[in-house]
Amino acid sequence: MSGQAGGEGLFTALKNFVATLLAIGKTRAELLVTELEEEKLRFLSLCAKALGALFLLALGVVMTVCCVALAFWEQRVVVFGVFAVLFVGGGLALVGSLKRQAGQPSKMFKASLSELEADMAQLRRYRNKPE
Repeated sequence: MSGQAGGEGLFTALKNFVATLLAIGKTRAELLVTELEEEKLRFLSLCAKALGALFLLALGVVMTVCCVALAFWEQRVVVFGVFAVLFVGGGLALVGSLKRQAGQPSKMFKASLSELEADMAQLRRYRNKPE
């Protein structure tokens, strides 16, 4: 009778262990999905800034060309020149922002890896615990 009770206890412990592993796996998968979404948003932000920088720089070049072409008109040159400086300045500011953001290391999977390390440390402690 004792052997059968011990077998049931072992089976219950095994079921609990598998359920715990599945719960840990589910949590880690959810964390991974969250990190992928954050990385997607970071990428979209980089793309939007790149497009904005390209547009403003192109517009600045056109305005500069207009400024040179109209160099001999009266006050229109000043107006076109100011707008050219504003567009080029805005484009350069976006390029600087792009460089800063692209230069920052990605945080992708950092939380998942640290949680997995914590899980492994806890499993090692449990494995090495005297019975």
